[in-house]
Amino acid sequence: MKPTVLIISGWAHGLDAIKPMGEKLADHFEVQLLTGSQVLNDQKIPSVDFIITGSMGGLLAIELLPERCKKLVLISSTAKFCASEGYDCGTPKKILRRMILQLKRNPEPVLEAFFKNVHFPHQQRRRSFQFRYDEAALSELIEGLEYLLNSDVRQKIPSLEIPVLLLHGSDDRIIPPTASEWLHAHLPDSQLKVYHPGGHALPAHRFAEVMNEISRFL
Repeated sequence: MKPTVLIISGWAHGLDAIKPMGEKLADHFEVQLLTGSQVLNDQKIPSVDFIITGSMGGLLAIELLPERCKKLVLISSTAKFCASEGYDCGTPKKILRRMILQLKRNPEPVLEAFFKNVHFPHQQRRRSFQFRYDEAALSELIEGLEYLLNSDVRQKIPSLEIPVLLLHGSDDRIIPPTASEWLHAHLPDSQLKVYHPGGHALPAHRFAEVMNEISRFL
């Protein structure tokens, strides 16, 4: 029986964004794919051997980590999305609050700006989201931002005793690389690789390198 690996997408990303990773691993693993929105809604992660995720998915994976999980891969991740006193590795809360208001008024410019920052410093090769501007989809996006506003799993990090691989881009405009450096400093068992140059969407632009690193780790 193949070991099971779960890949979870980040905020505003669907299954299409993580499908290539799943296809690359399918020869050696039983692959499951979930969106971050699905995990946030269910408040549960299936019992699997390995998890690969990032950004909002990384926070959810740390918070809801199943007991069976043996290794965790965090791409462009953080233990706390928003900056606060004593923690400057995050985004100001006012930015997320503004995004929530703008999503309610006119979502497309907000998402276009977000994906431009996701792919920086590279050009976006193709539209990386298929999004219908209906009430349910907008509600999922807003719920995700509200989760990011309040998420803080820093207290869980010292007790996370499984091996963790941290991958981050030096030019990430969504989550600064210092967030992964903080994780690396506080996790009991971690490896950190920073890609120069590299942005938030590492699997989209450094696919072969990222997948080689993940395969080696798993």
